Amino acid sequence: MARMGHSTARAALICRHASVERDRVIADAVSGLVDKGRKKPRKAKKKQDRKHKGHEGGRGD
Repeated sequence: MARMGHSTARAALICRHASVERDRVIADAVSGLVDKGRKKPRKAKKKQDRKHKGHEGGRGD
């Protein structure tokens, strides 16, 4: 195992273990936000004027 810049393999393992735990906390938090976002009811879009409003729309011809 590479020491990842640490002076000993033990120090590298300690750092790696801490990183894995922190990654799990972050992943769980993001997952919770995604689940919360999916549970929100979507607002129905109002049917607006369906007149074409592209580059030629509203020319007044």
